[in-house]
Amino acid sequence: MFLKINTSIEKVNDCKPLVCCLFFLICAIALKAQCPDFMDLSSPNVTGYYGTVDDSVLNVGIVPGRHTLITQQGTDPRTGNQLPLLPDGESVVVKLGNEQVGGETESLIYTFTVDPDQPILLMKYAVVLEDPEHFELAQPRFLIRILDAGGELLNSCMEYDVVSSNEIPGFQSYESVRWRPWTTNGFDLSAYAGQTVKLQLVTRDCAWFAHFGYAYFTASCVSKQLSLVGCNYNQVTLSAIPGFENYLWSNGDTTLTSTINLQGNTTVSCLITTVTGCEVTLFGTISFQYLPSQGQDYYDTICQGETYQNHGFNLPPQMQVGDNVIHNTSFDNLLCTENVTNTLYLHVLQQYTHIYAGTCEGIDYNQYGFQFSNMQVGEYTDTNIVVRPGYCDSVTILHLTVYPSVYPPSELSGPTSVCSRSSANYSLPGVEPNSFFQWHVPDGVALVDGLHSNTVTVYFTEHAPVIDTITLTGFNSCGWGSTSIIVHVSPTYYEYYSDTICAGSDYSQHGFQLGVQDSAGIFVLMHQDTTANGCDSIRVLQLIVGEIPGITALANPEVLCVGSETELHAVGSHSFVTFPEQQPYIEAGDILCTDSSVVHPANWPCGKVAMGVVFHVDATGQHGWAVSLHDKPGTYQWSSVNINLAALPNVTSSFSSLLDLDGYQNTASIRAAGNATQYPAAYAVDFENGWYLPAAGQLYRLYSMLSIVNNTLALVNGTPFPMNLDWQYWSSTENYNIRSWYLDNRHTVRWGLKNEMHLVREVYDF
Repeated sequence: MFLKINTSIEKVNDCKPLVCCLFFLICAIALKAQCPDFMDLSSPNVTGYYGTVDDSVLNVGIVPGRHTLITQQGTDPRTGNQLPLLPDGESVVVKLGNEQVGGETESLIYTFTVDPDQPILLMKYAVVLEDPEHFELAQPRFLIRILDAGGELLNSCMEYDVVSSNEIPGFQSYESVRWRPWTTNGFDLSAYAGQTVKLQLVTRDCAWFAHFGYAYFTASCVSKQLSLVGCNYNQVTLSAIPGFENYLWSNGDTTLTSTINLQGNTTVSCLITTVTGCEVTLFGTISFQYLPSQGQDYYDTICQGETYQNHGFNLPPQMQVGDNVIHNTSFDNLLCTENVTNTLYLHVLQQYTHIYAGTCEGIDYNQYGFQFSNMQVGEYTDTNIVVRPGYCDSVTILHLTVYPSVYPPSELSGPTSVCSRSSANYSLPGVEPNSFFQWHVPDGVALVDGLHSNTVTVYFTEHAPVIDTITLTGFNSCGWGSTSIIVHVSPTYYEYYSDTICAGSDYSQHGFQLGVQDSAGIFVLMHQDTTANGCDSIRVLQLIVGEIPGITALANPEVLCVGSETELHAVGSHSFVTFPEQQPYIEAGDILCTDSSVVHPANWPCGKVAMGVVFHVDATGQHGWAVSLHDKPGTYQWSSVNINLAALPNVTSSFSSLLDLDGYQNTASIRAAGNATQYPAAYAVDFENGWYLPAAGQLYRLYSMLSIVNNTLALVNGTPFPMNLDWQYWSSTENYNIRSWYLDNRHTVRWGLKNEMHLVREVYDF
């Protein structure tokens, strides 16, 4: 009696039948691909890198102590000596990274060709990460990725990415260290048999240079087949690939091995789940048929969804379109030894096509072979099968959405009198919210939310017109219409004053009625009124109260006769200063110098060197933000990669973007996420010397002071912002994975695609 085990390898390549045949022919005659020795760090197949968290591939090379071979038994003291340096069955591993700090990163990239006979990359690794409880992108990290020849991730199952945190599944804790015991994880590369791939491993410390992260690993290539463990007349014991997280056999067993009771030809499968939650399925057929003594290769084509039962193969329905490689290994039952392996190269043609379409209520639908009359609003699914003798049947599945008609009412609902620097909601009453709309607002009115819905929120800036019309146009394939509303915008006043008096005096200027001021110092006072239109009128006064010196008159001589003379001397107990031991109040338009002093434009030049112009001062009167004298040369992308940065909030409306004022932290987070190629705008600024990419709210405030700032920029030979040209400046505020916010020359904060080219003007905290 002979036993036969079939093992299915999934999709290899998307191609037409002729191309597939050529591909398989080349594979058949090519030299066998070799799995590299992952422990040989001197091999030309491996490249080492080392750098910092800002640039992980800054330097090329294998560095002892950062890329290290471990060959001696022992334990890791930073895990409380609970982690053995070598896992069971291994005599050598690589230690990537170390326990040193300093914002270091280390990486290795192995380049190799996937062996069709050993397409499973089996990795064992252990991870040691300190947990300083920073935000995610600043934490120590370990990463495994498998890339194509061009450096792109093969698919989502080809990545293991772990960031230090308090609770990580599979990790243990020792003091402030989170560590993972030796773990086995497999990556199924059978879909890429014969192709060149890259295994990338990266370790990194924390972004603040004070906490370490490192890992141990070993790797090998193994077959994607069930193997024979033992056999007798009516039972066979099979084993799946060892080391995976979970197993589920077709008979319900959940162990590495399973004993199969034979009742004639028996089909077996084992579903394997990896640490990352991905799945690999091994198929097998145990047969009593006589098998040939020499291995053969078979090439065949079937339709999607069909089973395959030729050449001794017995496969379940194949749903994965493309090329599959299936091994059939026969065993001698008496000796329990391998006899021969046959290989099937199976091309699966697409049979199922999904169509997603939309139409309007009451309209007939007649496309793709489907016919519907007088459709009502809702979601519909239908299937159309076309039998094609000699070819795969065409199965078309229609997903149809029927939309309501759009007929906006004659007027909008919302306030007709508003204040500048405030927001308001407008809506179309009685209109289906799932229809598609397009709002049009005038310059000076910022769209906050609801661009394509029946309700919109807008923000009236201080530049909003006094009287203007908000127009709404609603449309989709089912109808259209427009309506508008006239809105009166009343100004909100913000006025700033600075004045000086002597102690003991009262004050009654600019609407402030203050009594006698007894104490010297700087005082910031605010007076809030309401205009006749119900809008705020806010006046802010910075009052400097100077101390009055005490004066005593001394006579010499003190006693004199009538008609004689004496000398009088005035002695002051205090010298008069406007505000003793305090810096003068700083205001927008002042000049920030390289020695950190601030000079008023009226005192320029003064022998100092300008580095920026103040555009915002906080309530202390001594600190705020300054903008650089010049743009960074050229234009920049915000990012070349569409990644949603976890450390940045997703700011989804222009109004919310105005509330983001922390450009320094934003810039730090962006730079921690990648390098200058990935995030050009954030890397264009002189971050090491305190300059950063401003947040959207900071850019908005800068624009409000642009006329004052431009006057000073011209005074110090800076580059003023042009008022008659179109321009856009990137902010550090993110919208989501493909968009970020910028400021344009109309004082509007808008989102743009991250790969757009815009200007960069850095700012500085003082």
